[in-house]
Amino acid sequence: MKLSSLLQAIEIDNIPEDIPDINISGLHFHSQKIKKGFVFIAISGYETDGHQFIEDAIKSGAVAIIGEKKWSNPTIPYFRVKNSRNSLSKLAQCFYGTHTSNKTFIGITGTNGKTTTSYMLRHILESAGIRCSLVGTVANIINGEQLPPSNTTPDPLTLHELIHKSKDEIIILEVSSHGLNQGRVDDIPFDYALFTNLSHDHLDYHGSIYNYFEVKAQLFNKLSPQGEAIISNYCDWSRRLLDRLTIEQKNVFSVGYDEIDHMNLANVNVEFSTEFDLKEGNYEYKVTLPLSGLHNAQNASLSFMVARRLGIHATQVIDALNSFPGVPGRFETYNHENGATCVIDYAHTPDALTHSLQTLVKKGAKRIIHIFGFRGNGDRSKRKEMVEISSKYSDLFILTLDDLNGMDSQQMVDELHHLQKVYGNGKGTVVEDRTIAIQAALEQAEEGDWILVTGKGPEFYKQVFHYPTFSDKETILFHSEAYGA
Repeated sequence: MKLSSLLQAIEIDNIPEDIPDINISGLHFHSQKIKKGFVFIAISGYETDGHQFIEDAIKSGAVAIIGEKKWSNPTIPYFRVKNSRNSLSKLAQCFYGTHTSNKTFIGITGTNGKTTTSYMLRHILESAGIRCSLVGTVANIINGEQLPPSNTTPDPLTLHELIHKSKDEIIILEVSSHGLNQGRVDDIPFDYALFTNLSHDHLDYHGSIYNYFEVKAQLFNKLSPQGEAIISNYCDWSRRLLDRLTIEQKNVFSVGYDEIDHMNLANVNVEFSTEFDLKEGNYEYKVTLPLSGLHNAQNASLSFMVARRLGIHATQVIDALNSFPGVPGRFETYNHENGATCVIDYAHTPDALTHSLQTLVKKGAKRIIHIFGFRGNGDRSKRKEMVEISSKYSDLFILTLDDLNGMDSQQMVDELHHLQKVYGNGKGTVVEDRTIAIQAALEQAEEGDWILVTGKGPEFYKQVFHYPTFSDKETILFHSEAYGA
């Protein structure tokens, strides 16, 4: 691509009359990933300023720079924009040619349930013969190939490259609040925008739950003119969003318990698998889901409604949900040789933790042993509530280390001791090493007990622990003759 063609995608403050006739072989915002013939986009980040690395980018082969600050001594073409981060999405779209895409885009936002809903929906679509890509937390699945993820919502360059590679008809994207706030999906015309729920999370980044909601709501401003908003109406924030979108005269559809909803969830039974009814107009469907929990019935109801809006017959949707294999690290269950049941779950918010623990109670757990921790340099405001929730439903909980993310381990351990002592209701203990904590739970568990390990799901450990394992699943299997339930 010629530089002149690429620059047509953005507004430039100092565009010259004659733009050099340069071939562009790539672009990036990370100076260490610049190669010969690349354009470097200097972004004022939250931790570092890309403008400080312009000279490094030039040494690596950059042939042009795009930034938002003055550069007093340019040695190669420099183009100034008002906001480099916003420009990045448009440049990525132009470079990869995704502005001409005829794919159907489905975006899913919310605090909990994004991953499970996206996997359910993809399973339904693929079962109906519709090829579908998925971009999200656990993996990026493009043309049937599973690729490792970066963030829940990738940076614009990665995202548009994935869209460019995809030969699938539909692309499902998990859209995080960080992704929305940082403009990663600014130039994607969503055909369907889904909202799962909203609860306490990421308040260290957003400041308040009200700001958090406003960022989530931005997804619905990115709907194409004929796009549809589909809301899972099971929380107060859903009701607020529904009212707003209705006033804005969006095409809005909802599933929930109320008469105003276009589809109703009823008669949920989670004793063994999960069974529930869905009412759509004069029709009523009985659905059986191999996953446990009310929250999964809600995720399934949202997936059901989207599939129906896409024109898939109800019988096909029901059959697909009945055979849904689940999501790695989302309530993943293993039976232990001693008669206990181990569950690995990604739950890392108060709401998600409540759902997971309540599910164990409804399954008749003799005792619940819960193992969890907190991310270093993360949202501290939810920690007290999560310890209180665990102490309410668990018979014993063990606080242990999660990803430290640069935080001093002793500082985190001291905080864990404080949390369990003040808010643990006498049920908690602290075991610093995550693998030893899991081993301790397995050793004291008896027949009928349930061991719940939350926070990481399928993610690999970022630090080295005592035992030579790299994930919660590996640790459980390493210490036992556990097998998939």
